[in-house]
Amino acid sequence: MIFLTGAAVLALEVLTSRILTPYFGVSLFIWAAILSITLTFLAVGYYGGSVVSKNLDRGQLEFAYLAAPASAALTIALGALAYPIFFPLLTGTNLVFASFVGSAVLLAFPLVALSAMNPLLVALQRRQDDRGDAGAGRVFFVSTIGSVAGVLVTAFVFIPLMRNYTGILLLSLILCGLVLVYSLASRALTKRQRVFLVGGTALAAVVSGGLLLGQQQYLDAVAGETGFDFEIKKEYTSVFGNIKIVEIAPRSPGAQPLMAFLQDGLVQNRALGDGTSLSLYTYFLESIPFAFRTEPASALVLGLGAGIVPRNLQADGIDVTVVEINRDSLRAAEQFFGFDPSVVDVRIEDARTFVRHCGKIYDIAIVDLFHGDNTPDYLMTKEFFADLAACMDDQSVLVINAFFDSENEEPNQRVRATVHSVFPSLFEFRSPDGAAYLAATKTDRGAPDTLRPVRLPAFLREDFGAATANTKRIDAAMIQGAEPISDAHNVFKVLFSDADRRLRRNLAEGLPVQFLVN
Repeated sequence: MIFLTGAAVLALEVLTSRILTPYFGVSLFIWAAILSITLTFLAVGYYGGSVVSKNLDRGQLEFAYLAAPASAALTIALGALAYPIFFPLLTGTNLVFASFVGSAVLLAFPLVALSAMNPLLVALQRRQDDRGDAGAGRVFFVSTIGSVAGVLVTAFVFIPLMRNYTGILLLSLILCGLVLVYSLASRALTKRQRVFLVGGTALAAVVSGGLLLGQQQYLDAVAGETGFDFEIKKEYTSVFGNIKIVEIAPRSPGAQPLMAFLQDGLVQNRALGDGTSLSLYTYFLESIPFAFRTEPASALVLGLGAGIVPRNLQADGIDVTVVEINRDSLRAAEQFFGFDPSVVDVRIEDARTFVRHCGKIYDIAIVDLFHGDNTPDYLMTKEFFADLAACMDDQSVLVINAFFDSENEEPNQRVRATVHSVFPSLFEFRSPDGAAYLAATKTDRGAPDTLRPVRLPAFLREDFGAATANTKRIDAAMIQGAEPISDAHNVFKVLFSDADRRLRRNLAEGLPVQFLVN
């Protein structure tokens, strides 16, 4: 039991980190919150279990020992019942504060109960053997090894095979099963204690089992009204984030249904049934390279997403290589967005490792890498861009789909300086929605030609034209004093933390519960 409850502690911690992401993002603050809450309430449980154990006889100790996982199971179930309603309300507050509160909602009470089991078991063993440490070292050894097993099982079984919501409810049911087996087999419990344990555990099992079997009905019941109808066509419980493919039917007259690609609550792309992208950034990534190089023959696309950009480049006769770390993204792009991997060279690999051994020179390189709210920080350093430059020659053009802070230029300057440190000829396009696109070459190619997008829908033409008109060259004088981001001192996540939190707040407030619960 101490092995399995030790496993449950770390499994719950890992699942909590993924549950929080659609509401509060992926950041240093999330992990600071999770680790702080985890260690704080483990400490409370250890101390509390020690205090409780001092004045109990063997039967009372065994009852307390079994009541702990039963209590944990019930509070896990209650957390699963509450967080789909409570977390959207938290997004309206400071998201650092909200991260700590959200972590506490899911972790505090279960961790106190489960960690209290260790000193309780030591006390039970002391009743039998009062020599040495009464087995304390063995108890904590077994519990810790169980925690290691919990991390591995969660990472390689729970997360790839089931929703995180399902995972925490399954944890609750496993704890319920443990308590029922042990309470029925125990000889030290009184009849009243056994009835109390079985009844309480049965209540926890009913709540967890009911939510497990009826989770979609529950989420539909607590969801607010939206201005559109939708159906979640597919959910991928990916190890690199939860992917949802959602068919959305607007209620306005004449509006066409569309398919949306969401990852951890962030809408990565939207497209009509015929494959037409409704996301402005796709047209920039497709058209900017041609403003610098009229007849490119090859393209390296880092980041697949829904697959629309590489699909369209290939349709224009370009030999395309796509690097994507998440195999589930490939499955989603192929199944729902018309991406054909047979006509594109697809590499399932991390972009950082690929560019170190690309072994080919590409005419175009497109960086469209997002995880959570922003580009992963290790893919925004001067060392990464130096490796990428080795896959390009003096005539090649780099295009970056960049996330900029609309309220603070300092972090934007650091990104510009980072790219400029490797690619001295740098241009920036800013769209009305605040998005930024960087185009860079190793040598000065002059001002870009006018962007002429292909396939651009009529409703996006005005915004595209405004961004095209807002093109500027970034020279050394403009970024003077801005230090490039490096592997040795990578502060990218800290620089953009405010912008990331604003984005996540807007998303969490504007999306249905069903999009966010993963």
